[in-house]
Amino acid sequence: MLYAVAAAALGHAQVRPQQGPVVRSVSFEGNHEIDDAVLRRAISTSQSSWFARSSLVRWLGLGEKRYLREMEFRRDVLRLMALYRQSGFTEAVVDTVVRREDDAVRIRFLVDEGEPVRVDTIVVTGHERILPTSTLMDGLPLQVGAPFNRLLLLASADTIRARLANSGYPFTEVFRNFDIDREQRKGRVHFEVDPGSVTRVGDIEITGLDGVDEHVVRRALTLEPGELYRERELYRSQLELYRTDLFSYVSVIPRDSLVPDAADSVVDVRVRLAEAPRHRVRLGGGYGTIDCFRAQASYTLLNFLGGGRSLQLQGRTSKIGAGEPLDFGLQNSICGALAEEEAAGRLKLNYNLTASFVQPHVIVRQSRVNVTLFAERYTEYRAYLREAIGGDFGVGYDVTPRLPISLSYGLSYGSTQAELTTFCAYLNVCNAEDAAFFAERRRRATLTFSVLREHRNSVLNPTRGSRIAGELVWASPLIGSDTLVQFTKGSVEFSAYRSLTTGGVLGVRMKLGTVLPTAYGAEEQEYVPSEDRFYAGGANSVRGYGHNELGPKVYVQEIVSDTTSQNGEPVVTADTTTRWSPTGANNLLLVNLEYRFPLPGVSRRISVAAFVDGGRLSGGSGVGSSFRVTPGIGVRLGSPLGPIRLDIGFNPYPAEEYPLLEYNDDRTELIEVGTFTPERDFFSRWRLHLSVGQPF
Repeated sequence: MLYAVAAAALGHAQVRPQQGPVVRSVSFEGNHEIDDAVLRRAISTSQSSWFARSSLVRWLGLGEKRYLREMEFRRDVLRLMALYRQSGFTEAVVDTVVRREDDAVRIRFLVDEGEPVRVDTIVVTGHERILPTSTLMDGLPLQVGAPFNRLLLLASADTIRARLANSGYPFTEVFRNFDIDREQRKGRVHFEVDPGSVTRVGDIEITGLDGVDEHVVRRALTLEPGELYRERELYRSQLELYRTDLFSYVSVIPRDSLVPDAADSVVDVRVRLAEAPRHRVRLGGGYGTIDCFRAQASYTLLNFLGGGRSLQLQGRTSKIGAGEPLDFGLQNSICGALAEEEAAGRLKLNYNLTASFVQPHVIVRQSRVNVTLFAERYTEYRAYLREAIGGDFGVGYDVTPRLPISLSYGLSYGSTQAELTTFCAYLNVCNAEDAAFFAERRRRATLTFSVLREHRNSVLNPTRGSRIAGELVWASPLIGSDTLVQFTKGSVEFSAYRSLTTGGVLGVRMKLGTVLPTAYGAEEQEYVPSEDRFYAGGANSVRGYGHNELGPKVYVQEIVSDTTSQNGEPVVTADTTTRWSPTGANNLLLVNLEYRFPLPGVSRRISVAAFVDGGRLSGGSGVGSSFRVTPGIGVRLGSPLGPIRLDIGFNPYPAEEYPLLEYNDDRTELIEVGTFTPERDFFSRWRLHLSVGQPF
C-alpha cells in the first residue's frame, strides 16, 4: 500500500511545466529506517534522467528534463513527514537544502527520524475455536518490537482474515484497535475477529468445454463439493488447469457473491474455460560457437485420445554446415571451434528425434506417467561422440505445485566414441585395438530419481527467489545394464536471487556432483563411461575457461604435413601441432556469484553483469585441477527468448601441466613422451562467450 501511495504521487508529477529550473539531483540525508528508493516514490519532485543531469553528456540535449515546481516541492516536505508518521516515527522532522546554479537546482532533503513508537503488545481474540494463536500470528507483517507502522497494521489484519478464509471462514471480519502511549513510545494493538459461519463447497459448475472431457477438469481441480471452502484453492485450481496446456483462459470463482445467510453456509463455484488449440507446431534455429548452425521443430497434440493426454514429436539438429553429411566447410571459417573435432573424427551432424507421451492424473491428481522413445547422436566438445536409441518410462508426483519429484527407468543401446588419448590417460589403454573394446555398442539401463524445488519468479530471467535441484542415477546389471556400464551418480544444485534497492540483482549458485565407479576386469580397475563423467568450463560454468577446458586433460602431439610450391615444384613440409582433450572427472564443485544491474540513462533492456566463477574437477583420471576462481564482466540485452548474453572472463592462473602423448607411425598406439604446459600470454587469458539466457 505504501508503494501504491508513492506511485500515485509520482503519477501526479508527470505533468511538466513549461518553465522553471531543471532538477539536476534529489538526494536524502539522515534516513536510516526508510531507504532512498521508497522516499523518492513518495514525493512529487524527481530528478532529471541521467543524460539530462550528467555533466559529461547533458550538453548533447538528450534525456528527459524535469523541472522544479515550488508548490509541489513544499508539499513534498509534508508528504515525507506524513510517510514517517505512518511508519511510526511521530516526531520525524524534514528540512531541505536547495543549491541553485544558473537554470538548475540540486535538492537535498535532511531527515531527522527521531525515536519511533514501537509495538509493545499484539493481542488477537475471537479465533480460538478455529486456529491456534501461534499459527494465526506467525509471521504477521507487524511484529512486537518493530516501529508502529499503520500500513503494516492494515496488512496484518488482511493476513489474519486471509488465514481464516483459507480455513473455511470466508466471511471473517477483523476489527482493528490500537492505543499509543506517546510518552513511553509504546503501541498496543488488538485484533478482534468475527469469523462468521463455516462454509463448504457446494456445486461446481463447468462451462466452455468442447473437446475436453469434464472429468479431466474435475480431476485437475484442487477442491471438491463438501470440502471446506478455502480461497487459496480457487487460485490453485486455476493454476492446475493452466498447467494442463488444454486451456487458453481459466476462471475459478464463486458463482454468487459471498453473503453469509446461515450458520452453515455453502458456496457454489463456477469454472469458466476456453480451450486452447489442440495442435501446436514450433520451429526454431540459431547459431553457437561449438554447435555451428542448429535447428529444431516440434509438433504437439493435446488431449491425445482424450483424457488430457498429450503426444509430442520433436527433432533437433546441430553442426549444420560443418558436420557430415551437411558439411559445407564452415569449420574452417565461422565455426572454427569445430576444427579440432574434425581432426578427431567426430565432426558429424548431431541429431535427436524424440516421441513423448504423457498421461496425467494417474490414480491421484498430482501424478503423471510419461513414456519417451528416442534416437540421437550428440557430441561433448573435444571429449566424445555418443550414438544411441532407447526409451524412458517415468512416474512423476507433485508434492506441491512447486515441488515435483520423479522416478524413471531408462534403457538404451548405443556406443560412445572417445579419443584414444582419453583411454590412455584414464585407463592406461593406449592401443587403438584395445580401446575399441570400450566403443562397442552396449546396453545402458538407469534408474533415476530427481527432485526440484522451484521458487523463482521467472525461469528465463529470475530476479528473486531460489531453486534447488537434485538427481540420483543408478546403473547396474541388476536392472539390465551392461557390466561395463554400472555406476552411481548424484548431483545437487542450489541457486538464489535477490533484488537490491539499487535496482540490481544478486545471484548465487552452488553445484556439487560425484560419481562412484564400479571396478571391472581381473585387475579390478575402476571405470566410468565418458558420458557420465563431469566436465566444466564455458558460458554456463566457469567463464574464465573455454568449453570443457577446466580440469584434467591430456595433450597429443601430431605431425601434420603441408604442401607448398617452390619454383614450380611441390614441397612437403612437416609441422608439429598439439591439441588437447578433456578426460572428465568423478567429482565436481562449482560456485558462481553474479551481480546484474541496469546502466543509468540507458534502456531497461540493457544491463551489465559483474561475476566471479569458481570450480574444481577431481578424481578418476589422475591429477585433478585445483579450485580456480575467475572474474569477469558481461552485457545483457533483453529478448523474448531470454537475455542475449555477452560475457568475458579472465583467467589469472598459469597453464597447468598435463601428460603429452604422441602417436606411433601407423597411428595405432599412443606413447607418453613427457608433459606439456601451453604458453599463455595476456590475451590468451581472456575467454569470450556469446549465448542466450542467464548462466543460472
